[in-house]
Amino acid sequence: MAESADPSIARYSARFYQPTLRTIPNGMSTLLASYSGVPEEAQREHITRIRDRAYARHPYPCLGRWRFLDLDLSIHPLYATNILPALRGRSDGEGEGEGEGQGHTWLFLDLGCCLGQDIRKLICDGADASRLRGADLRPEFIECGYDLFCDRDRFPISRFIAPADVFDLSPTAPLAQLDGKVGILHVCAVFHLFDLPGQKALAHRVLRLLARNAQGFVGPQQQQETQEEEKRSSTCTKALIIGAQTANINAGEYERRPGDGQWRYRHNHESWTTFWQEAIAQPEWTSLIKHVQVGSLLEARTSGLGDPIISTDDTSPLNPTSSTITTTTKSNVDANNSNLIHDGNTFQRQIGLVEEGFRWMKWWVWVTFAE
Repeated sequence: MAESADPSIARYSARFYQPTLRTIPNGMSTLLASYSGVPEEAQREHITRIRDRAYARHPYPCLGRWRFLDLDLSIHPLYATNILPALRGRSDGEGEGEGEGQGHTWLFLDLGCCLGQDIRKLICDGADASRLRGADLRPEFIECGYDLFCDRDRFPISRFIAPADVFDLSPTAPLAQLDGKVGILHVCAVFHLFDLPGQKALAHRVLRLLARNAQGFVGPQQQQETQEEEKRSSTCTKALIIGAQTANINAGEYERRPGDGQWRYRHNHESWTTFWQEAIAQPEWTSLIKHVQVGSLLEARTSGLGDPIISTDDTSPLNPTSSTITTTTKSNVDANNSNLIHDGNTFQRQIGLVEEGFRWMKWWVWVTFAE
């Protein structure tokens, strides 16, 4: 890690980088062993070597603090109930997998896929690999992902788009080739990188990518719909946007780093719902999108002398209006450390020291298109 002449910057940068991989999450260890053929005894060195190479090119916190090992998609509330079932079973199409088999003409896209770890987890769990796509701003991350998962001969590089600039809306932009083709779009730890205007531009880009004829997966509360709702659903189709990001129970602009003058917007459930309602109210979407249903799960995490405290409730993730905002305290947690998270690799989840009310939000947005 490069040294800085400014001690405050050096201290700040140190929070983004942990040189030693202390533990390998079980999910990633199993994935590397079963999918990539990397034995457990070789995994620590294998991961560290590739992480260090990727971090040297682009020092992102998710790499510096080993966050990419967490496989966020697989622990999303809708993974087992909605996402994975919709992606299992191969379509009739060959090659790029956009055939008519079983009505599966839509794709899955991981936007901001980093090393492609969530895509490999999907494949390992039985998803149809021909329907999976990844996109990232950094082509180097795609290459590092192939070295990490040892699958160049099994998962074509044509399934990735890099560089992918989410703010380039031109018809010749690389991402434009997927416009109107994505039924499930995963965008983790991306929205929180920007201020509110930037997030609005990103939402517009995301909506362009969605397929307007996506079928073949269970929508929110589908089994509990009334006959009238079932009739309404038969005349429209749904697409799903899912993700996770930093949040705050008090929504608003928060300085990225004290004194640097750069701001990022953190949402709570109410502001996130309003955000998507306003997004589809823009002229391009008013006649195309009937409505959105937004759900979220906010996790309060504080550090103490042991494992992280994760506070949630058992609200069904299929309830599109559910919101979980919970707070957990621990009497023996030092007040100066109450906004830090500690786990086997130290400070994995959060981005450095964070403000009061900080949360990690897992969210989902069902988008209903009109026919």
